[in-house]
Amino acid sequence: MTLTEAAFWTKRFGVIALGAFVVFVVVILTVTLGGEELMPPQYLTANYACTEKRDEFLQHKLEIPSLKLADGSEMVFEILTDTGKIDSLPEIVNVYKFDNPTQSLSAQASAKILANKIGFNPDSVIRRTDSYVWVDREIKKSLVVQAKNLNFQLTSEASYIREVSSTGNLPTENEAKSIAANALRSLGLYSEDYQKGNHQTKLINVTPDGTFTRVSSLDEANLIRVDFVRNKSMITIPSIIVGADSMVQALNRKMPNTHQVESQIVNDERIEIHTFNTLVMFPQAQKSNISVYVGVEDREMVKDNYASIYQIDYTYWPIQIESCGTYELISPQVAIEKVQSGEGSLAYLYEDYADDVSEYTPKRVKKFSITDVFLYYYEDRTELEYLQPIYYIQGEAIFENDVKGSFVYMYPAISYDIVQDKIDLPAPVVQQKSGIL
Repeated sequence: MTLTEAAFWTKRFGVIALGAFVVFVVVILTVTLGGEELMPPQYLTANYACTEKRDEFLQHKLEIPSLKLADGSEMVFEILTDTGKIDSLPEIVNVYKFDNPTQSLSAQASAKILANKIGFNPDSVIRRTDSYVWVDREIKKSLVVQAKNLNFQLTSEASYIREVSSTGNLPTENEAKSIAANALRSLGLYSEDYQKGNHQTKLINVTPDGTFTRVSSLDEANLIRVDFVRNKSMITIPSIIVGADSMVQALNRKMPNTHQVESQIVNDERIEIHTFNTLVMFPQAQKSNISVYVGVEDREMVKDNYASIYQIDYTYWPIQIESCGTYELISPQVAIEKVQSGEGSLAYLYEDYADDVSEYTPKRVKKFSITDVFLYYYEDRTELEYLQPIYYIQGEAIFENDVKGSFVYMYPAISYDIVQDKIDLPAPVVQQKSGIL
């Protein structure tokens, strides 16, 4: 081979090698960065759009009430997840505004309609400063309706519940769920975001003094409490934006079992809305804001829809359908560090198989073992301005004498330190009907 030929082939192989290197780099960048690029702008950079100014939003930092630990408890935590680490969670999610009602001039009329449906004489109302009250000795029930928002509580006399309970059998837990849902539906109070939930049940014994305790079998129970579960979307992807299919596939890998698809009409065109949902949690991890207590039927005393209903705790805060903005989160690891330093909110702490319906008493803990960290939303018993995400940190607690139990800590997930004024981000690129951009 001549020097000229050698130089030619050396140059040719150099070009081939350079080309191969470029292809390699492109592939690596596509694999490592592609997933981050396959998202609408508001989930790549938070838009902080719920308020114009950051200080307006920061006035509504979450303050979550906390149970107390007994003196001598140790804030010792270990991570015992299946992988030995905390799984990846979304870094930017939706925040929603509550549609908090103001008191209407027709509030009393609306409360009377509610009372009548349940079985009270609507004209027997007792007007108080902030509520409407009915007490009916014949049906042995009471009803208190809040004037501002029509949230309410229906209760029954303990002796009446125990008496009727002895005359028949409780429904199954699945039947109780259906009975409770039908009761809310007949009142027009079964909202869509609750209908999708996997509702939970607890078996309740009513003591002679009227307190409730949890029991383990239907034979011991007087009531079945149905706790209604609420869902809301962390991330929303309309099918009409460019790259929607790839985004959905990527999120399905990262957030399995949270994907739902709904169909909507937008500008006379039917599109699919892909939502990646999570639960809405409450101050007490074991109880919802909407609970219905189902028992043995007493058709002689109560209207048909409520012949099995003995108590309803109904606190409903309407949430706007569309998010008001997206916000960046602290990492789960930072949330755990905050809990370890005593800044978290203890939302559940009971020994295994203990009665978690009765009033909580502080306990002394030797060690907390974290088994799961979830990203949920938080709704209080009282009115809030925004539905915000929290980290829900759960696991096993070791008490004195090495007795085991379960715990839940909550910590606000939004990174409040970096919240900014509202950012105007470019809108996602939308596919044209012809498929040509």
